[in-house]
Amino acid sequence: MPETEPQNRESVRRAALGIRAWAESINVFSQGRAVAPPGDVIDAPASFAATAGIFVTKPITAVGFSAGSNREPRIYIYTRRALNRKELAALKETVSLGVAVEFRVAHPFQIDTAIPPAQDAVALLNGRVTCGSSISPGNIREAGTMGAILRDKAGKLFGLSCNHVTGGCSNARVECPIVTPGILDVGAGFPDPRTVGHHRQSLVFHAGDPATVQSYKVNRDAAVFELSDADIVSSSQGTQYDTPVDVAEPDEDMEIEKVGRTTGHTVGMIDSEIVGPIRIDYEKTIFHGADEMVPFKASVFFEPVYLLRGYGNMPFAVNGDSGALVCTRPENGKRKAVGLVIGGRGGVNETLMLPLAPILKDLDMELVSGHHAI
Repeated sequence: MPETEPQNRESVRRAALGIRAWAESINVFSQGRAVAPPGDVIDAPASFAATAGIFVTKPITAVGFSAGSNREPRIYIYTRRALNRKELAALKETVSLGVAVEFRVAHPFQIDTAIPPAQDAVALLNGRVTCGSSISPGNIREAGTMGAILRDKAGKLFGLSCNHVTGGCSNARVECPIVTPGILDVGAGFPDPRTVGHHRQSLVFHAGDPATVQSYKVNRDAAVFELSDADIVSSSQGTQYDTPVDVAEPDEDMEIEKVGRTTGHTVGMIDSEIVGPIRIDYEKTIFHGADEMVPFKASVFFEPVYLLRGYGNMPFAVNGDSGALVCTRPENGKRKAVGLVIGGRGGVNETLMLPLAPILKDLDMELVSGHHAI
């Protein structure tokens, strides 16, 4: 786009896409290719040319933007390593996009088994397991978060989490038991594990670079398990609030909150929408029995993805919070659900979220509220 002041959200988004397209064209973007479909020409920002050498040793890992109503439009350029003062000064002098640009560090996301201890593995409400509690397949020493209860057209109830939590990265078999707390959180003095449901469905989860895997836009890190006893679970998010029934589209600057297995109840904001596909690296071992296992190691790309940050130097989510339901802070006493946590890092206060509406649409299910709730 011309280097003039963007006038609306779409022009800010296209400016961010232009930066990513430019980074790809000179090989300083490290996370996949093909941000624009054939024929969709995005002008590269010529003012970056003089400082291109900066990104050779500090490649760009993502580009995002914010065009919410509560602050001025802003583009975020995430690099593998922090830029020093001299580099930032050079960029400030030469780059002119007509919109504020901010540089931050963001390493490629990796989902693995390095999960810290839980703040409160299982939250109980009147003896029932709430959303936000620890879950895992019954034969893997891992743990993630039960995000919400869903209902299908036939009235059956399901638990929602990430594919990499309960779906084995699309390698779990139907009927695999899902337990709470997750096996990682089982031990003397902790709640006994019990089966809360059985795996039923994983959404599309195709690995591969977006230049060759054209279906990356329908990738969803989400899976559901059918509840084995609806009377032992609650739709409450911990003991904080009930799951809302309404769903909203994410928007930058939204104030948000979630309840997760590792960090419990946290509050924060949607910082930016990442433009183009973003890569997440997965490494899991899925067990089908004592003598049968499936190692899974692959890169999966998603679009759109939102980057979230917690308030008060506290991370919004970390490992183990995957699957948590992200909700807006109440306005006029009403919350709305906006997304699903798929990964978080504490040291740099980064959380990645997929929008919830496409997940529910693909599942053909709806959120359940008021089920043995607060």
